[in-house]
Amino acid sequence: MTPGEWIFIGVMATTLAGALAAVLSGSLIYAMFGLVTAMFGVAGIYIYLNAPFLAMMQILIYVGAISILIAFAIMLAGPMYRKPKEWTSPVKFVAALAVALLSLLLLAKVIMGAFRTAGGASPLVVTTQELGRVFLGRLTLPFELISLLIVVSIIGAIMLALFSKGEKREK
Repeated sequence: MTPGEWIFIGVMATTLAGALAAVLSGSLIYAMFGLVTAMFGVAGIYIYLNAPFLAMMQILIYVGAISILIAFAIMLAGPMYRKPKEWTSPVKFVAALAVALLSLLLLAKVIMGAFRTAGGASPLVVTTQELGRVFLGRLTLPFELISLLIVVSIIGAIMLALFSKGEKREK
């Protein structure tokens, strides 16, 4: 095996380990760390696929911003010992497994259909410069609205935290 294949296997193993830690962890904090690891792994896959712009956006947006928002949500949820434990049953597990398998089959069908139709077409090459022109040209308003949404959600999280501290003092 070539060194590139070993690196790919390492990146895939990191991504799968992070995803499994996120799904199977009993602690929200450990699940968040698993999710961050999985998102770093996806960035590594983008680098392996020669898409450095997507890798950097993965790191900046998902690993950076979304992870911080998840951390805020975990902090706002409060201690888990005050909330009732979520019960699980074999029925829930079988239903989740069925939905996951159906989603996987549907995704595989869509991907295979895309490869069949694009057999004779030339590959699409998009540069970082073209993406920047599109984001800051035609898509300026949605780009700015997303940043505004993130700022408003952070301010809302801070306000909720302040109000919940006031309620604790009154009790």
